[in-house]
Amino acid sequence: MNQTKIEFRKVRDFGGLLGVTFEYIRQNFKLLFKSNLLIGAPFILLAGVFMGLYQSSLFNFRVQPEIEQFGIPFLFSMFFMMLSYLVITLVTYSHLILYKTSEPGNFDIDDVWQMVKRNFWMILFTGIGYSILAFIGFIFLIIPGVYFSIALSIIFIVRLEERLDFFDSVSRCIKIVSGNWWFTFGIIIVVGMIQGFLGFVLYVPNYIVTIFLAFAGVDSSTGDTGRVLYIISSIIASLGVLLYSISTIAIAFQYYNLVERREAPGLVQRIEDIS
Repeated sequence: MNQTKIEFRKVRDFGGLLGVTFEYIRQNFKLLFKSNLLIGAPFILLAGVFMGLYQSSLFNFRVQPEIEQFGIPFLFSMFFMMLSYLVITLVTYSHLILYKTSEPGNFDIDDVWQMVKRNFWMILFTGIGYSILAFIGFIFLIIPGVYFSIALSIIFIVRLEERLDFFDSVSRCIKIVSGNWWFTFGIIIVVGMIQGFLGFVLYVPNYIVTIFLAFAGVDSSTGDTGRVLYIISSIIASLGVLLYSISTIAIAFQYYNLVERREAPGLVQRIEDIS
């Protein structure tokens, strides 16, 4: 059954943004999920493995008491988790742009992969720049850090859609979000809460392993078993990064919504089509 293609350049209220976000996921779930899982798998897997090693080391104080040894797996886990978020962002936006510019069902995971490869370094350096600006804002005052974090939340879709350089993209984000900061903040918070609620179930195995080891105790007979259980449960928990595509899609539709409110390119195009 043919589905109506979603219109991007359209003014939407809060409910409309939530609705179109989940409608997009419903229409594209199979390819979107497959693309994120297969392309993001190496980073997600490594993040889970290192977090499992870190968590297991915390229970094995008699074998590895040094804080430095605890910290190394944790730092590696955070590194690969950050890469996972960037890759999920890039894969999701690549899918979204292909959906917007192609006929329905006229692209596949290889097309997504090709776009990911073309834009990976741009998105990586954009993520680094975004983090630095937000960090500087938090150093001077908490409020500027929060402001920049929300105002620049659309920077990835701006760079991919408008092909601006980094600093022009920063200016563009601030201009677009100006006057609609609280609107954008509300969307991010609400979608983030939904995302967190859905992802909680993936952390349940990790909690169960922690409770089991706390009651069972750790000795030579349970140390290796506990380490394996932690690695498996941490990999499952790390799969929660796939849910970040929900926030990514919502932010993209908020970008198109704000651009339409400010510049009305969609309305202009519709008028030109009629004439």
